[in-house]
Formats: sequence, C-alpha cells, structure tokens
Amino acid sequence: MTEVLFYITEQAGTGVRDALAWRIAEKAWRQGRQIYVHCQDETHAQALDQQFWAQPASGFLPHSLLGEGPAPVVLGFGDDPGSHHDVLINLAAAVPDFVTRFERAAEMITGDPRQREGGRERFRFYRERGFPLKTHNL
Repeated sequence: MTEVLFYITEQAGTGVRDALAWRIAEKAWRQGRQIYVHCQDETHAQALDQQFWAQPASGFLPHSLLGEGPAPVVLGFGDDPGSHHDVLINLAAAVPDFVTRFERAAEMITGDPRQREGGRERFRFYRERGFPLKTHNL
C-alpha cells in the first residue's frame, strides 16, 4: 500500500510548497527514484517547470513536462501519468485517483490557513482509507 508522507512547515507565502516539492524531488532523485509531481493545472505545471530550471546553482534536477519525453522527474496535471514512477508529489488541492499506483506519496503543508485546511482534509482522506502515514515537521 502507498505510504503517505506529510511535510509540514510553518512557513507561508507564494512558492513555499513548490520549493518543498523541489527539495523532496531532488532527494528522491538522488536515491534513484522516479518521481511524478502532480500539479493543480497546466499553468502550475509550466510555472513549476520554469522554477525547477532556476533552482540554486548548487542543485540540478533533470525533469520534463508530462508528454515531453522521459526524465527522472515528470511534472503533470489531470489524468494518470500512465508510466511507472515510484514517488508521487501531490501539489493539487485533492488526492488524485491514481495515488495507489505509487510506492510513496508526499504532501506539503504550509503555514497558510487555506493550505492547512486542505492538508487536514487530505490527511483525513488517507487515514480513513488505511494508508500508512508519517509526518515530518520542517
């Protein structure tokens, strides 16, 4: 069954979740994992693509948008990504239907009150369905 990891930070503001997603994706990539980053919509996926290219000079994260070709990290939205990935990083507001296809799923919760409430709803969703849950306070 998919293990769900909640990463919780008190930081709030635009881009906090995306920055956390980059950190988690980089760590998983360095461990040899295939990662799918599930974005809210196409605009978010394209913006995240640009942000991932602009990360610090000390970091590098080979990635692509879904449908652009293979990469260890794939950014997409909407439907099931179709190909094999080990880790799902969910940046959408809801839990995607295909979450059970992944070995692990990561949820980022920030100090923004709306993000907190959404995180609580997703936590309840996973708990009620018996997913193994872990939390990491950052």
